Amino acid sequence: MKKYKKVVLKIGSALISETNTSSSHLINNLADQISNADKNIQFIIVSSGAISQGMKILNIDNKPIDLESLQALAAIGQQKLMGLYEKSFSDVDRLIAQVLLTHDDMNDRSKYKNAKATIDKLLDLNIIPIINENDVVATEEIRFGDNDKLAAMVSKLIGADLMIILTNQEGFFNKNPDKHDDAVLIKKCNIKDIDIDKYNSDEKSELGTGGFKTKLQAVNLISKNGIDTVIASGFEAKVLLRILSNENVGTFFSSDF
Repeated sequence: MKKYKKVVLKIGSALISETNTSSSHLINNLADQISNADKNIQFIIVSSGAISQGMKILNIDNKPIDLESLQALAAIGQQKLMGLYEKSFSDVDRLIAQVLLTHDDMNDRSKYKNAKATIDKLLDLNIIPIINENDVVATEEIRFGDNDKLAAMVSKLIGADLMIILTNQEGFFNKNPDKHDDAVLIKKCNIKDIDIDKYNSDEKSELGTGGFKTKLQAVNLISKNGIDTVIASGFEAKVLLRILSNENVGTFFSSDF
């Protein structure tokens, strides 16, 4: 692995959707790891979790499927989600900033340039951007649909050299480990050798929106731009520091193949 300077860290819904205590502990832990990482590395976080936080606030157990309900839950939960990040990073003396994007922002040239300029300026000020999809205003036509794709597009936008996707799985397996006890973790992988179409988007966590297919699509989107990817478990001890120390954690997708 290379010496990385600009890292996009995607944190999935499955990691943020536990109890508030677990969510706080996870974000506290990641904030602590970032504060102890190489000071020359710039971090950009793409975080899911606004809808699940809204569900907790309203004591809703089953995630709705209609867009209006999802948008309402996102509006309720977004401030709670950012509050978790605000507290965790203030404890390690780091400033954060909220950035909300839609697919339309990434496809419109003027909006794209403005988003890039804003994120670049935040990084210059040593402020960590916390990026999420702007669910409240996004219609079906302009939604990303999952934050794996958003993380990949942000990685391209700001010229990252590494994207880390943290999920509730150890990495990429040769078969679904939730269904097969003999599933084997693949430590290093060439995205060109994978038939992404054979993966099922419906195999996802209850509060997630993608599944592993969207993660592979995200890897495929950025590999041609010289951006490496690691997919690993957010529950692994010191996972971020271990990845950045070139330890063999999760699944490594090299862009050099």
